[in-house]
Amino acid sequence: MAGLSKRGIMWVARVQWRDVNGQKKEKQISLRTKSKVTAMERMIAVNRVKADIKAGMVFSFPWMNDEGETKVLQLTLADAVKTWLIKRKKSNIRHNTQIMNELSLSYFVDAVGASRPLKSISHSDIDSYVAFLEQRGNNDTTINIRLRTVKAMMNYYLKTEMINKMPLIEQRKTAKKDPIYISDKDFLAMMQIEKLDDFYKRVFLFYRETGMRLREPFIATLNGSWIDIPPETKSKVGRSIEVSDLIKAIFLELKDWQANGYGSTIKDPGEHLSKVFKQYFNQVSVNVNIHFHSLRHTYAVRQLLIGRPIYDVKLHLGHASVTTTEQYSNMNLKRVAQDFPSLVRSSASIPKMAMEDMVLEGIQGDVSNYLT
Repeated sequence: MAGLSKRGIMWVARVQWRDVNGQKKEKQISLRTKSKVTAMERMIAVNRVKADIKAGMVFSFPWMNDEGETKVLQLTLADAVKTWLIKRKKSNIRHNTQIMNELSLSYFVDAVGASRPLKSISHSDIDSYVAFLEQRGNNDTTINIRLRTVKAMMNYYLKTEMINKMPLIEQRKTAKKDPIYISDKDFLAMMQIEKLDDFYKRVFLFYRETGMRLREPFIATLNGSWIDIPPETKSKVGRSIEVSDLIKAIFLELKDWQANGYGSTIKDPGEHLSKVFKQYFNQVSVNVNIHFHSLRHTYAVRQLLIGRPIYDVKLHLGHASVTTTEQYSNMNLKRVAQDFPSLVRSSASIPKMAMEDMVLEGIQGDVSNYLT
Protein backbone atom coordinates (compact mmCIF):
# COMPACT_ATOMS: atom_id res chain seq x y z
CA MET A 1 0.00 0.00 0.00
CA ALA A 2 0.99 3.61 -0.51
CA GLY A 3 2.22 5.44 2.57
CA LEU A 4 0.42 8.36 4.20
CA SER A 5 2.27 11.39 5.54
CA LYS A 6 1.90 15.09 6.09
CA ARG A 7 3.51 17.85 4.07
CA GLY A 8 2.95 20.98 6.05
CA ILE A 9 -0.68 20.88 7.14
CA MET A 10 -1.88 18.77 4.15
CA TRP A 11 -1.84 15.01 3.74
CA VAL A 12 -0.01 13.34 0.86
CA ALA A 13 0.16 9.78 -0.44
CA ARG A 14 3.67 8.41 -0.95
CA VAL A 15 4.14 5.63 -3.52
CA GLN A 16 7.60 4.08 -3.22
CA TRP A 17 9.35 1.41 -5.31
CA ARG A 18 12.68 0.39 -6.79
CA ASP A 19 13.35 0.64 -10.51
CA VAL A 20 14.95 -2.09 -12.65
CA ASN A 21 18.39 -0.89 -11.53
CA GLY A 22 17.46 -1.14 -7.86
CA GLN A 23 17.26 2.64 -7.38
CA LYS A 24 14.68 3.85 -4.87
CA LYS A 25 11.89 5.92 -6.42
CA GLU A 26 9.03 7.87 -4.87
CA LYS A 27 5.95 9.67 -6.16
CA GLN A 28 4.03 11.99 -3.86
CA ILE A 29 0.37 12.66 -4.58
CA SER A 30 -1.43 15.52 -2.89
CA LEU A 31 -4.62 14.39 -1.15
CA ARG A 32 -5.68 18.04 -0.72
CA THR A 33 -7.09 17.66 2.75
CA LYS A 34 -6.17 18.45 6.36
CA SER A 35 -8.40 15.64 7.61
CA LYS A 36 -6.74 12.28 8.23
CA VAL A 37 -10.06 10.48 7.83
CA THR A 38 -10.62 12.06 4.40
CA ALA A 39 -7.00 11.37 3.49
CA MET A 40 -7.40 7.68 4.29
CA GLU A 41 -10.54 7.51 2.15
CA ARG A 42 -8.69 9.11 -0.78
CA MET A 43 -5.82 6.68 -0.34
CA ILE A 44 -8.13 3.93 -1.62
CA ALA A 45 -8.20 5.57 -5.07
CA VAL A 46 -4.41 5.92 -5.06
CA ASN A 47 -3.85 2.30 -4.12
CA ARG A 48 -6.09 1.11 -6.98
CA VAL A 49 -3.65 2.52 -9.52
CA LYS A 50 -0.44 2.16 -7.50
CA ALA A 51 1.10 -0.29 -9.99
CA ASP A 52 0.41 2.11 -12.88
CA ILE A 53 1.93 5.00 -10.94
CA LYS A 54 5.09 2.93 -10.46
CA ALA A 55 5.10 2.31 -14.21
CA GLY A 56 5.19 6.05 -14.83
CA MET A 57 1.56 6.94 -15.49
CA VAL A 58 0.15 10.25 -14.26
CA PHE A 59 -3.38 10.46 -12.89
CA SER A 60 -5.93 13.11 -12.08
CA PHE A 61 -7.87 11.93 -9.01
CA PRO A 62 -11.52 12.67 -8.09
CA TRP A 63 -10.50 15.48 -5.73
CA MET A 64 -8.48 17.07 -8.55
CA ASN A 65 -11.07 17.35 -11.35
CA ASP A 66 -14.66 18.45 -11.93
CA GLU A 67 -15.80 15.00 -13.05
CA GLY A 68 -14.95 13.42 -9.70
CA GLU A 69 -13.20 10.50 -11.45
CA THR A 70 -9.75 8.94 -11.55
CA LYS A 71 -8.45 9.73 -15.04
CA VAL A 72 -5.21 9.18 -16.87
CA LEU A 73 -3.76 12.47 -18.01
CA GLN A 74 -2.98 12.63 -21.69
CA LEU A 75 -0.36 9.99 -22.41
CA THR A 76 2.31 10.67 -25.03
CA LEU A 77 3.54 7.89 -27.30
CA ALA A 78 6.99 8.00 -25.71
CA ASP A 79 5.56 7.62 -22.19
CA ALA A 80 3.20 4.87 -23.35
CA VAL A 81 6.09 2.92 -24.87
CA LYS A 82 8.21 3.32 -21.73
CA THR A 83 5.39 2.15 -19.47
CA TRP A 84 4.47 -0.85 -21.63
CA LEU A 85 8.08 -2.01 -21.94
CA ILE A 86 8.50 -1.92 -18.17
CA LYS A 87 5.37 -4.01 -17.72
CA ARG A 88 6.53 -6.52 -20.33
CA LYS A 89 9.96 -6.82 -18.71
CA LYS A 90 8.34 -7.60 -15.37
CA SER A 91 6.39 -10.45 -16.99
CA ASN A 92 9.66 -12.38 -17.42
CA ILE A 93 9.68 -12.47 -21.21
CA ARG A 94 12.80 -13.72 -22.96
CA HIS A 95 15.69 -11.25 -23.16
CA ASN A 96 15.79 -11.41 -26.96
CA THR A 97 12.05 -10.70 -27.13
CA GLN A 98 12.48 -7.67 -24.89
CA ILE A 99 15.24 -6.34 -27.14
CA MET A 100 13.04 -6.87 -30.22
CA ASN A 101 10.15 -5.05 -28.52
CA GLU A 102 12.38 -2.13 -27.57
CA LEU A 103 13.78 -1.82 -31.09
CA SER A 104 10.38 -2.08 -32.79
CA LEU A 105 8.84 0.58 -30.57
CA SER A 106 11.83 2.92 -30.76
CA TYR A 107 11.38 2.90 -34.54
CA PHE A 108 7.66 3.54 -34.04
CA VAL A 109 8.43 6.58 -31.89
CA ASP A 110 10.94 7.82 -34.48
CA ALA A 111 8.39 7.45 -37.28
CA VAL A 112 5.37 8.96 -35.51
CA GLY A 113 6.82 11.36 -32.94
CA ALA A 114 7.58 11.02 -29.24
CA SER A 115 5.17 13.77 -28.16
CA ARG A 116 2.19 12.48 -30.12
CA PRO A 117 -0.79 11.79 -27.82
CA LEU A 118 -1.36 8.05 -27.70
CA LYS A 119 -5.10 8.54 -28.26
CA SER A 120 -4.45 10.24 -31.60
CA ILE A 121 -2.54 7.30 -33.16
CA SER A 122 -4.39 6.28 -36.34
CA HIS A 123 -4.06 3.98 -39.34
CA SER A 124 -2.19 6.70 -41.24
CA ASP A 125 0.48 6.63 -38.52
CA ILE A 126 0.80 2.87 -39.00
CA ASP A 127 1.28 3.48 -42.73
CA SER A 128 3.98 6.03 -41.92
CA TYR A 129 5.66 3.47 -39.67
CA VAL A 130 5.63 0.83 -42.42
CA ALA A 131 7.13 3.33 -44.87
CA PHE A 132 9.80 4.19 -42.30
CA LEU A 133 10.68 0.50 -41.92
CA GLU A 134 10.81 0.01 -45.69
CA GLN A 135 13.29 2.86 -45.97
CA ARG A 136 15.43 1.08 -43.42
CA GLY A 137 15.44 -1.98 -45.69
CA ASN A 138 13.26 -4.21 -43.51
CA ASN A 139 11.59 -7.08 -45.37
CA ASP A 140 7.93 -8.06 -45.01
CA THR A 141 8.62 -10.67 -42.33
CA THR A 142 10.51 -8.19 -40.15
CA ILE A 143 7.87 -5.51 -40.71
CA ASN A 144 5.18 -7.95 -39.57
CA ILE A 145 7.12 -8.72 -36.39
CA ARG A 146 7.42 -5.02 -35.61
CA LEU A 147 3.73 -4.42 -36.37
CA ARG A 148 2.76 -7.22 -33.98
CA THR A 149 4.70 -5.47 -31.22
CA VAL A 150 2.91 -2.17 -31.87
CA LYS A 151 -0.44 -3.99 -31.96
CA ALA A 152 0.28 -5.72 -28.65
CA MET A 153 1.06 -2.40 -27.00
CA MET A 154 -1.98 -0.63 -28.43
CA ASN A 155 -4.21 -3.54 -27.45
CA TYR A 156 -2.96 -3.26 -23.87
CA TYR A 157 -3.94 0.41 -23.71
CA LEU A 158 -7.31 -0.36 -25.28
CA LYS A 159 -8.03 -2.99 -22.62
CA THR A 160 -7.00 -0.60 -19.85
CA GLU A 161 -9.27 2.07 -21.43
CA MET A 162 -6.47 4.53 -22.02
CA ILE A 163 -7.43 4.72 -25.69
CA ASN A 164 -10.95 4.56 -27.10
CA LYS A 165 -10.30 2.60 -30.27
CA MET A 166 -7.66 0.47 -31.90
CA PRO A 167 -5.96 1.77 -35.06
CA LEU A 168 -6.12 -0.64 -37.98
CA ILE A 169 -2.89 -2.64 -38.01
CA GLU A 170 -2.76 -5.14 -40.87
CA GLN A 171 -0.11 -7.79 -41.38
CA ARG A 172 1.61 -7.89 -44.73
CA LYS A 173 1.03 -10.96 -46.83
CA THR A 174 4.18 -13.03 -47.16
CA ALA A 175 4.85 -16.07 -49.28
CA LYS A 176 4.60 -19.23 -47.21
CA LYS A 177 7.91 -21.02 -46.86
CA ASP A 178 8.46 -24.68 -46.18
CA PRO A 179 9.59 -25.54 -42.64
CA ILE A 180 13.36 -25.81 -42.46
CA TYR A 181 14.53 -29.23 -41.32
CA ILE A 182 17.96 -30.79 -40.72
CA SER A 183 19.17 -33.51 -43.05
CA ASP A 184 20.71 -36.77 -41.83
CA LYS A 185 24.03 -35.66 -43.27
CA ASP A 186 24.16 -32.36 -41.39
CA PHE A 187 22.84 -33.79 -38.13
CA LEU A 188 25.38 -36.61 -38.22
CA ALA A 189 28.17 -34.14 -39.00
CA MET A 190 27.28 -32.05 -35.97
CA MET A 191 27.07 -35.13 -33.73
CA GLN A 192 30.59 -36.11 -34.77
CA ILE A 193 32.17 -32.81 -33.63
CA GLU A 194 34.60 -33.86 -30.90
CA LYS A 195 34.41 -30.56 -29.01
CA LEU A 196 30.64 -30.80 -28.68
CA ASP A 197 29.97 -32.24 -25.24
CA ASP A 198 28.21 -35.62 -25.23
CA PHE A 199 25.50 -34.17 -22.99
CA TYR A 200 24.45 -31.74 -25.72
CA LYS A 201 24.62 -34.48 -28.36
CA ARG A 202 22.15 -36.50 -26.32
CA VAL A 203 19.93 -33.48 -25.76
CA PHE A 204 19.82 -32.57 -29.45
CA LEU A 205 19.01 -36.19 -30.26
CA PHE A 206 16.18 -36.06 -27.70
CA TYR A 207 14.56 -33.05 -29.36
CA ARG A 208 14.98 -34.54 -32.83
CA GLU A 209 13.30 -37.79 -31.76
CA THR A 210 10.41 -36.24 -29.79
CA GLY A 211 9.55 -33.07 -31.68
CA MET A 212 9.14 -31.23 -28.39
CA ARG A 213 9.30 -27.45 -28.24
CA LEU A 214 12.45 -25.96 -26.71
CA ARG A 215 11.04 -25.32 -23.22
CA GLU A 216 8.61 -28.23 -22.95
CA PRO A 217 10.93 -30.76 -21.26
CA PHE A 218 11.36 -28.36 -18.34
CA ILE A 219 7.62 -28.35 -17.55
CA ALA A 220 6.98 -31.99 -18.48
CA THR A 221 6.85 -35.04 -16.18
CA LEU A 222 7.57 -38.72 -16.68
CA ASN A 223 4.84 -41.32 -16.21
CA GLY A 224 6.23 -44.78 -16.95
CA SER A 225 7.20 -44.75 -20.62
CA TRP A 226 5.18 -41.59 -21.28
CA ILE A 227 6.24 -37.96 -21.07
CA ASP A 228 3.30 -35.79 -20.02
CA ILE A 229 3.33 -32.18 -21.25
CA PRO A 230 0.84 -29.80 -19.56
CA PRO A 231 -1.29 -27.35 -21.58
CA GLU A 232 1.02 -24.46 -20.74
CA THR A 233 2.71 -24.30 -24.11
CA LYS A 234 2.22 -22.21 -27.26
CA SER A 235 -0.93 -24.00 -28.45
CA LYS A 236 -2.38 -24.49 -24.94
CA VAL A 237 -2.80 -28.17 -25.84
CA GLY A 238 -1.57 -30.76 -23.34
CA ARG A 239 -0.39 -34.14 -24.56
CA SER A 240 1.46 -37.33 -23.68
CA ILE A 241 4.32 -38.80 -25.70
CA GLU A 242 5.34 -42.45 -25.53
CA VAL A 243 9.12 -42.78 -25.68
CA SER A 244 11.79 -45.44 -25.96
CA ASP A 245 14.17 -46.30 -23.12
CA LEU A 246 16.84 -44.17 -24.78
CA ILE A 247 14.68 -41.05 -24.92
CA LYS A 248 13.40 -41.71 -21.40
CA ALA A 249 16.98 -41.81 -20.10
CA ILE A 250 17.89 -38.55 -21.83
CA PHE A 251 14.74 -36.93 -20.45
CA LEU A 252 15.74 -37.94 -16.92
CA GLU A 253 19.19 -36.51 -17.55
CA LEU A 254 17.61 -33.23 -18.63
CA LYS A 255 15.47 -33.16 -15.49
CA ASP A 256 18.58 -33.77 -13.35
CA TRP A 257 20.25 -30.85 -15.13
CA GLN A 258 17.18 -28.76 -14.34
CA ALA A 259 17.12 -29.85 -10.68
CA ASN A 260 20.77 -28.87 -10.31
CA GLY A 261 20.12 -25.36 -11.60
CA TYR A 262 21.47 -25.88 -15.16
CA GLY A 263 24.97 -25.01 -14.00
CA SER A 264 26.15 -21.96 -12.11
CA THR A 265 26.30 -19.55 -15.06
CA ILE A 266 23.15 -20.49 -17.02
CA LYS A 267 20.11 -18.28 -16.40
CA ASP A 268 17.86 -19.44 -19.25
CA PRO A 269 18.25 -23.13 -20.26
CA GLY A 270 16.30 -22.64 -23.47
CA GLU A 271 18.46 -19.79 -24.70
CA HIS A 272 21.58 -21.68 -23.65
CA LEU A 273 20.65 -24.83 -25.59
CA SER A 274 19.70 -22.77 -28.61
CA LYS A 275 23.03 -20.91 -28.52
CA VAL A 276 25.08 -24.10 -28.20
CA PHE A 277 23.13 -25.73 -31.03
CA LYS A 278 23.65 -22.76 -33.36
CA GLN A 279 27.33 -22.50 -32.48
CA TYR A 280 28.11 -26.08 -33.45
CA PHE A 281 25.65 -26.50 -36.30
CA ASN A 282 27.20 -23.50 -38.04
CA GLN A 283 30.45 -25.45 -38.14
CA VAL A 284 28.97 -28.14 -40.38
CA SER A 285 26.47 -26.24 -42.51
CA VAL A 286 26.26 -22.97 -44.41
CA ASN A 287 22.47 -22.85 -44.01
CA VAL A 288 22.03 -19.80 -41.79
CA ASN A 289 18.27 -20.37 -41.59
CA ILE A 290 18.65 -23.49 -39.44
CA HIS A 291 17.73 -22.87 -35.80
CA PHE A 292 16.89 -24.98 -32.76
CA HIS A 293 13.22 -25.24 -33.73
CA SER A 294 14.39 -26.98 -36.90
CA LEU A 295 14.81 -30.11 -34.76
CA ARG A 296 11.04 -30.08 -34.25
CA HIS A 297 10.47 -29.61 -37.99
CA THR A 298 12.85 -32.51 -38.60
CA TYR A 299 10.84 -34.78 -36.33
CA ALA A 300 7.62 -33.88 -38.17
CA VAL A 301 8.87 -34.55 -41.70
CA ARG A 302 10.55 -37.79 -40.64
CA GLN A 303 7.31 -39.03 -39.10
CA LEU A 304 5.41 -38.37 -42.32
CA LEU A 305 8.14 -40.05 -44.35
CA ILE A 306 7.80 -43.29 -42.37
CA GLY A 307 4.06 -43.24 -43.04
CA ARG A 308 2.67 -41.93 -39.79
CA PRO A 309 -0.87 -40.48 -40.25
CA ILE A 310 -0.98 -36.71 -40.20
CA TYR A 311 -3.50 -36.63 -37.35
CA ASP A 312 -1.14 -38.72 -35.22
CA VAL A 313 1.66 -36.26 -35.98
CA LYS A 314 -0.67 -33.36 -35.07
CA LEU A 315 -1.44 -34.92 -31.68
CA HIS A 316 2.19 -35.73 -31.02
CA LEU A 317 3.34 -32.19 -31.83
CA GLY A 318 0.52 -30.63 -29.81
CA HIS A 319 -0.84 -28.52 -32.65
CA ALA A 320 -4.21 -26.90 -31.95
CA SER A 321 -5.24 -27.42 -35.58
CA VAL A 322 -4.26 -29.94 -38.24
CA THR A 323 -3.83 -26.97 -40.59
CA THR A 324 -0.56 -26.22 -38.81
CA THR A 325 0.60 -29.81 -39.32
CA GLU A 326 -0.30 -29.69 -43.01
CA GLN A 327 2.64 -27.37 -43.64
CA TYR A 328 4.73 -30.56 -43.56
CA SER A 329 2.49 -32.74 -45.74
CA ASN A 330 2.35 -29.92 -48.31
CA MET A 331 6.09 -30.20 -48.84
CA ASN A 332 7.57 -32.20 -51.69
CA LEU A 333 8.15 -35.25 -49.49
CA LYS A 334 9.64 -37.26 -52.34
CA ARG A 335 12.44 -34.74 -52.60
CA VAL A 336 12.67 -34.35 -48.81
CA ALA A 337 13.17 -38.13 -48.49
CA GLN A 338 16.51 -37.78 -50.27
CA ASP A 339 17.83 -35.97 -47.19
CA PHE A 340 16.94 -38.93 -44.93
CA PRO A 341 18.54 -42.05 -46.40
CA SER A 342 18.58 -43.70 -42.97
CA LEU A 343 14.78 -43.90 -42.81
CA VAL A 344 12.97 -47.15 -43.47
CA ARG A 345 9.33 -46.58 -44.32
CA SER A 346 7.31 -48.02 -41.47
CA SER A 347 3.95 -47.63 -39.78
CA ALA A 348 5.51 -48.01 -36.34
CA SER A 349 4.36 -45.32 -33.94
CA ILE A 350 7.84 -44.93 -32.47
CA PRO A 351 10.97 -45.21 -34.63
CA LYS A 352 13.33 -47.84 -33.22
CA MET A 353 16.71 -46.56 -32.09
CA ALA A 354 20.00 -48.33 -31.73
CA MET A 355 22.39 -48.44 -28.78
CA GLU A 356 19.71 -47.64 -26.17
CA ASP A 357 21.91 -48.85 -23.33
CA MET A 358 24.63 -46.27 -23.98
CA VAL A 359 22.90 -43.04 -23.01
CA LEU A 360 24.00 -42.44 -19.46
CA GLU A 361 27.62 -43.24 -20.32
CA GLY A 362 27.60 -40.85 -23.29
CA ILE A 363 27.46 -41.30 -27.01
CA GLN A 364 29.93 -43.94 -28.10
CA GLY A 365 30.90 -45.59 -31.34
CA ASP A 366 29.51 -44.57 -34.70
CA VAL A 367 26.98 -41.79 -34.15
CA SER A 368 25.21 -42.85 -37.35
CA ASN A 369 23.70 -45.68 -35.30
CA TYR A 370 21.51 -43.08 -33.65
CA LEU A 371 19.87 -42.20 -36.94
CA THR A 372 16.69 -44.22 -37.32
